Amino acid sequence: MVYDDIFGPWGRVVLIVLGAFVVVAALLVIACFVTPGCFGYECIRKRKREGKSVPSRVKSKQNENVKLNDVSYRSWRLGSLYENGSNGTNESVSVTGGNFWSTSSARLGRTDTSSTLNLVQKEKQKGEKKQREFPTELTISLQYLPPCDETVTGKLVIGIEALSGLPPKQYNCTLEPYVALNIVKQSWSHRKRQKLHSFRTRAIRHTANPIFKETFVVANVKSQEIKEWILDFAAYDHDRYANDTELCSFKVSMKEVKQVLQSPEIHMFNFRMKPSNLEFGNILLGISYLPTAQRLTINVMKARDIKFATAVSSLSKFNPYVRILMLNGRTGQRMKKKKTKFVCANLQPEFNETLTFDVTCNQLDIVQFLVMLYNKTVPVEIAASNVDHPSDSEDSVTTSYRTKDVCIGKVALGKGVRGSTERLHWFSVLQNPRKLVTVWHVLK
Repeated sequence: MVYDDIFGPWGRVVLIVLGAFVVVAALLVIACFVTPGCFGYECIRKRKREGKSVPSRVKSKQNENVKLNDVSYRSWRLGSLYENGSNGTNESVSVTGGNFWSTSSARLGRTDTSSTLNLVQKEKQKGEKKQREFPTELTISLQYLPPCDETVTGKLVIGIEALSGLPPKQYNCTLEPYVALNIVKQSWSHRKRQKLHSFRTRAIRHTANPIFKETFVVANVKSQEIKEWILDFAAYDHDRYANDTELCSFKVSMKEVKQVLQSPEIHMFNFRMKPSNLEFGNILLGISYLPTAQRLTINVMKARDIKFATAVSSLSKFNPYVRILMLNGRTGQRMKKKKTKFVCANLQPEFNETLTFDVTCNQLDIVQFLVMLYNKTVPVEIAASNVDHPSDSEDSVTTSYRTKDVCIGKVALGKGVRGSTERLHWFSVLQNPRKLVTVWHVLK
């Protein structure tokens, strides 16, 4: 044969060995490209990465319009503020002149005449990042002492022991939490709840994990009556500048804790509270900053959907006005305060007033503005007639009668505030000096 002529008598054996060597070499090469860690596998993986990668110049085009004027703000990523909408309404930011920023997908476009930044809450999508949760836990103790005879009646002892994991304040200031307890009874005939008892703990300063260890006793009660009760717990933060903010709440029915009525021992419970989403209306604010004059102007335009029931009983007694405090974001101290005129009995008030504050460029990192909607308590004599009646005596009722105004809701603006919409409004003002930026904010 041919291989006998070429290789001699061992030709067939040589060909078999060569074929086996080629097959083994081919298997080794295939295994090298398939097995992670081998040279061939890493080469293929590197080429795939280079194919999928986008040049840095293309990536930078998306955010080329996002520039901060001050060096201290360059570390803040404005794109991250589009994540996790802060409220349940649609807010719009309008700027006179410049760029056009589109809505929920954060797309950037251009127009020649005006620029608008619409902050619309994203619809819930798969894979959307959840908002940061603060799991607040409430520890309470319950004890029921049954009646022994006609003289000793039944008692329900409720102990509020501690709170843990409270959410932070809207602006940079320490918490001063307390717990309010309302005992209500469900009335099936009128389909409403009747408040029976109300209790409140003391407020503890400078802590997000307060320990109360306070006990409240409800006497002259029977076990059958207690089964119809609902314990409504709510954790509040005492605010010395504005209204007390409800942080979280929890309701427990006494039917769910029947073991309390079966034995006179002290029963300890640990409940996880739900974060509060109370809103008291919306307010439209326009802000602009003049770097040369170092002056910040806040244009209080109008408000809508105001829930005035927390302040007054009827619309005729509702006289809203806006008060703005300029605070030191590091210490929480008040620096300046200004307010608008009040509007009489209007559920959709329009203020259209401009309040001016002197703010230097160095203070932009520190200052925070607390915008509060108040109800002006007008004396009966003034409310009955708008005409001023001069009084000869300084001790007259009209001149000496003064009542405290009630705060309905608030919103904080500044670099270090908690809300993403509020922070985005603040940075939009800094990026567009000498231009008025308007946004609808939620009062909380």
